[in-house]
Amino acid sequence: MRSLARAAAKGEQNLAYGNRPLGVTILSIITWLSGFFQIVGGIIVIIGGAFITPLAILGWISMAIGLITLFVGVGLWQGNPTARTIAAIVFTITIALEVLGMLWGESLWSALSGSFLSIIGLILLYTRAARAWFGS
Repeated sequence: MRSLARAAAKGEQNLAYGNRPLGVTILSIITWLSGFFQIVGGIIVIIGGAFITPLAILGWISMAIGLITLFVGVGLWQGNPTARTIAAIVFTITIALEVLGMLWGESLWSALSGSFLSIIGLILLYTRAARAWFGS
């Protein structure tokens, strides 16, 4: 509670009344988009990988993480600190999966575009206003 009051006193956001910081709102939307694109990308990889190749297995993992990411976006929207921790883990795993995808033939541009939202999400998770919103 002290961090919320301190942030509100600094005028960053009126967090004491539950107003979500703009960065957290953007982060929630980015999280939803990231989850959606992971699911779509996973479907494409699975279809292209004939369902059972190592690349297709990566697609199944990507789809599962995408689904988790969608649910985490709801928690971020609501200010749930557990959702923040899960988001940080999922964004990091997403970036790692894109690097692994490059080892199996994914292009650099594809990996960069696939991890762009996760990188932005990680940055937004740790702004001062976001830390205050999540109570850390």
